[in-house]
Amino acid sequence: MTERIGFTGAAVYLGDGEVIEKGYVILNGPVIEAAGPACDLKKTSDLEVIDLAGRLVLPGLTDCHVHLVSYALALTGLDLAETTSLEEGLQMIERHLKTTPAGGWLSGRGWDKQRWGLPGFPTKEMLDTISGDHPVSLRSRDGHLMWVNSAVLRRLGFDGKAVHIDGGEIEVDENGKPTGILKENAAGLIDSHAGEKEKQQAAAAIEAASRRLVGLGLTCVHTIEDEQDTGVVDLAQGRGLVDLDLVRLREIKEISELERLSPSPQATFVKIYADGALGSQTACMLEPYSGEPDNTGISVTSRSDLGDLVRRSVEKGFSVAVHAIGDRANKDVLDVYEEVQKALPEVNAVLRVEHAQILRSEDMARFGRLGVIASMQPIHIVADMRVAEAYWGTRCRNAYAWKSILREGGILAFGSDAPIEDPDPLKGIHAAVTRRNPDERGSHSWYGDERLTVAEAIDAYTRGAAAAGGRGVASGRIEAGARANLTVLDKDILASEDPHIILDTSVEITVVGGKVYTGR
Repeated sequence: MTERIGFTGAAVYLGDGEVIEKGYVILNGPVIEAAGPACDLKKTSDLEVIDLAGRLVLPGLTDCHVHLVSYALALTGLDLAETTSLEEGLQMIERHLKTTPAGGWLSGRGWDKQRWGLPGFPTKEMLDTISGDHPVSLRSRDGHLMWVNSAVLRRLGFDGKAVHIDGGEIEVDENGKPTGILKENAAGLIDSHAGEKEKQQAAAAIEAASRRLVGLGLTCVHTIEDEQDTGVVDLAQGRGLVDLDLVRLREIKEISELERLSPSPQATFVKIYADGALGSQTACMLEPYSGEPDNTGISVTSRSDLGDLVRRSVEKGFSVAVHAIGDRANKDVLDVYEEVQKALPEVNAVLRVEHAQILRSEDMARFGRLGVIASMQPIHIVADMRVAEAYWGTRCRNAYAWKSILREGGILAFGSDAPIEDPDPLKGIHAAVTRRNPDERGSHSWYGDERLTVAEAIDAYTRGAAAAGGRGVASGRIEAGARANLTVLDKDILASEDPHIILDTSVEITVVGGKVYTGR
């Protein structure tokens, strides 16, 4: 291919609701040279012209919340996400154990007590019956719990006693003995056991993961990494295995970890946890969970520590993203952001809330007023709406409040939370537009007044994503001088009144920095 490429004969969505019904886009290496009506395209000998015959060209789609290393490993390792019962899960674990070297540690992810129909969390005894001398550690689907066997508890020294963990919990039974469930920061203790061999394997897995994401039409992902995963992504990038643009968020838990860091391409953002998750019933709430009068969730980072971490991060030159799902956690994060803005008015950091899943009514307008970006994952609503009803009841009126945040002047930035959910952005757009399960076409939308238009949803994957990455809203548009990132669909999902066409649409071309990828 030549350096200059022209796409023509397509509907071109420039962004912000602007569409050229029959337009062109010229790429000159890694930048967009020009865009306009197809009738104005001037063909020259050094321009390779590709006729897209009525397809739809979008600014390159971005996923603003991916755990790239975990996603890569989920594609190649033990993933229980599709199992529908404890028995099916144990059978899959047992198959993987048969190929694990004697005494080797088996890790995996994806179990879900709701999907398995369990009244409570699984226990260590369930794993002990099949694991022998193998340590086994399995992250829950939402990533906030770790299910381990007795061999792991013995290695950690937790097998015979209760241990206090700041921002976490080692669940115990009525006799004070660990059950095999580690919550929040306690679950993170397992990650430190990965060795150099595991890091090398994870880096190699990123190549296939990156190609799959590009095949889904993604040109950039915002990837969240702890210290260990940072080393893995560095290895993968150093070997040229990553086809995507990356915005990298460094996950930290305490101030001492922050003090060792400085802003760099490996960490432009600091990522902090305020609370847990809905499915694990650890999201921090103002009122107890339905049917659990003593449970209001877990504050993974205390309110005072959160304030210190955010302020110091901004002082050091970082932008900040804070995970907050419960309404109390979101209130606390917005309070902290407002305090830091008042204390440091000269600092222009990007401030994000990751998930913003359920909000007080009075907090919805604060995103726009404070300039805080709501980094949300519309695909979560498909799996979570019934769980949310069970745990939050009528409070769900303020859950996944996309339209309300936009209406109040806020910016949405969309992603998937892969591997927790499917990173296919078309599935995310469909969820944002319909607010219902794709298998239930005749059903009512769940709190349908929070639905978005197709254009609004696309903007959240493009212009909103660019703002969330610190690149400015304009870089999420198709315009001269912007980075040559494009996503080409085989159907014009903007022109159809039937939202289900979105799920019948395929990605034909993805362009990342001027490099053209075709098909999946």
